[in-house]
Amino acid sequence: MKKITALLLILVMIGLTACGKKDEKEPAAKPATPEEVYAKMEEQVTFPEKMVRLSDEDLLNTFGFETENFEEFVYVICENILLAENIVLVKVKDGVDPETVKKTLSDYVSDQTMMLESYVPEQAVIAKKSVVGVKGDFVYMIMSSKVTELEKIVNEMVTAK
Repeated sequence: MKKITALLLILVMIGLTACGKKDEKEPAAKPATPEEVYAKMEEQVTFPEKMVRLSDEDLLNTFGFETENFEEFVYVICENILLAENIVLVKVKDGVDPETVKKTLSDYVSDQTMMLESYVPEQAVIAKKSVVGVKGDFVYMIMSSKVTELEKIVNEMVTAK
């Protein structure tokens, strides 16, 4: 009888231990925000000159973007307007087509490249190497002499849905 009781007690303990341990997965990583991505860019990359943050009004005037379509955005340009240093990072809200935002940014790059070819040809070379991309609800444009380093940060921090 003692052996049966001991055996039952062991089985109950094993059962409780097995039931208590759930198949826990690590929580999914929180997607990086435009602010977090730009902070990492500032931390890891030295820009040619000081970068200046622009407002939602500037975003509207430059691209025609209404900020109510975005969860968050970062729009920065070089303080020296003769340098082709220009970054836009946007997280669009549900229901907003990221490809439409990408097209607008691509058109901007084309326009800037043409303008720079006339006035500052060496900066037009930088503009031609710009990247515009979409990763899920994250849209980005990087026009910079440091485009490779900056895009690497985006690719490391932002994952497509």
